[in-house]
Amino acid sequence: MQSSTPTCTAVAEMIRQALLPRWLWIAGMVALLGGLLVYLDPRAPQEVAVDPAAQAEEPNHVLEGADMTLFGADGLIQQSIRTPHLVHIPQDSLTQVEMPRARLFDEQRREWLASADSGTVDIASHHLTLSGSARLVAPESGWQLDSEVLHYDSRQAHAWSDAPVVLQHPPQHMRALRMDTWLNDSQVRLTGDVQGYHPAATHEQEETP
Repeated sequence: MQSSTPTCTAVAEMIRQALLPRWLWIAGMVALLGGLLVYLDPRAPQEVAVDPAAQAEEPNHVLEGADMTLFGADGLIQQSIRTPHLVHIPQDSLTQVEMPRARLFDEQRREWLASADSGTVDIASHHLTLSGSARLVAPESGWQLDSEVLHYDSRQAHAWSDAPVVLQHPPQHMRALRMDTWLNDSQVRLTGDVQGYHPAATHEQEETP
């Protein structure tokens, strides 16, 4: 007559089968918690969404000690700019320059000089903006114009400023709130609270032919 008492091997197998689902559940929870901690860990790699506006302002190249020349439809130089630091942003056709020194040419090939602390060149519109101690000089006539912001359209050879300006031809000088000058015609127009200083000519100057 066989005994119904389970052997040691049978008892161990029954215990293993009873505990197996519990160990599987614990292992699953550990894996789940581990994944959650990695997701919440600030040190873990994070996916950052790309900001289209910020990406559009990223430069595609930076140059040190650069010369930039803009030609007109006739193949002649309209303006050339020398700068110690140039940054080009292709998405909006802008080129930013530091301490620009520009040479501007009118239709008679006369040379005008412009400078500032910084500047922006829009290649598409041929628009040059000079900012910070902006200056325009006419070497042939000897006058210079100073303003904080100066704009220049090389297609029209038109320079203007909506900021206060000082026009000097020593010993004369004039101040105004706005200025327009057309290089091709050598014309300057000052508007808005125009004030000037024009000393009387000396006897020697009056006799000079």
